[in-house]
Amino acid sequence: MKNQCGAKAKGTGERCKRAPIAGGTVCRVHGGASSSVKAAAARRAQEEAARQQLMALGEPEDIDPSEALLRLISWKYGEVKWLRQRVQNLPGHELTWGVAQTDVGLTAEGPIDKVTERAAPSVWWALLRQAEDQLANYAERALRAGIEERKVRIAEQQGDLVAAVMMNIFQRLALTPEQWEAVHVVTPQELRKLAA
Repeated sequence: MKNQCGAKAKGTGERCKRAPIAGGTVCRVHGGASSSVKAAAARRAQEEAARQQLMALGEPEDIDPSEALLRLISWKYGEVKWLRQRVQNLPGHELTWGVAQTDVGLTAEGPIDKVTERAAPSVWWALLRQAEDQLANYAERALRAGIEERKVRIAEQQGDLVAAVMMNIFQRLALTPEQWEAVHVVTPQELRKLAA
């Protein structure tokens, strides 16, 4: 059962009948009161809340795989830029030194926080590196899938269509030889402006 402590009695092997702590797998009696179990339970509860929010984001949507990959690249690039800005704004000492662990302890005076600091890369630096790796991965997949080549082919096809439509228009207008001469000069100039 999900709402039952996962611990078993040593003698009988029967499962504990108490409810586990919120987000946890064991009750307070079987270790649920320890700070590490509480921290893990809180992490699991946050992950479950995030999963629930993700499920509520919307219905599935048809999308071309190439378009999906390009959107991922675009979003990931925005994330990398944001994280890079965050890292650039960190004071120098925070890039390599910070709180590694906080434990709550009890003394005669009451609860105290024991803070452990150590030299390690900032979490923002680690997230930036992870996002950069993901961006490179997505970009590599797009290149392997030939997305850029397809985009060029589509652009060329669109250009051919525009040229064919323009020629049909010019022919239907029954242009004079002088006007045809102007078409050969003006049309490339206007198309170059459009491409720019």
